Amino acid sequence: MNSPQRQERRDVRYPLHLPVLIRMSHKEMHTRSVNISLGGILLSSDVLIPEGSTVEVAVGVKHMPDPGILLSARGKVLRAEPKEAGDYAVAIKLDRCFELGAADRESRRKKPKAVPTPVTIRRPAVPFAMAWDTET
Repeated sequence: MNSPQRQERRDVRYPLHLPVLIRMSHKEMHTRSVNISLGGILLSSDVLIPEGSTVEVAVGVKHMPDPGILLSARGKVLRAEPKEAGDYAVAIKLDRCFELGAADRESRRKKPKAVPTPVTIRRPAVPFAMAWDTET
């Protein structure tokens, strides 16, 4: 029996624990991904990111030894729930699928080199019905 609040998702969620940089109106914060899909991301954050906030998401942060953004996107915070550990589970719905390398444009301008054009990840032809995993 499905709960009325439980929503089915179109995309498969992959457990992926990577550093994530969140940008929102002149503010940057470092978080960690819990799971990622083509249409959204669940984060673990020490800071509360208000529901409804528009954010830029960069997975794979510049401050790593190999400065390269793996994935980037823009989205909206659907929910932010406190966890027992004192941090927050933050669910973000993306405006469109993640892009590869698009958030690293600034460093490409500084260092011209042969870099492939960013590729947009497309949704799979077969839809998957998966729910957000809110348990951590």
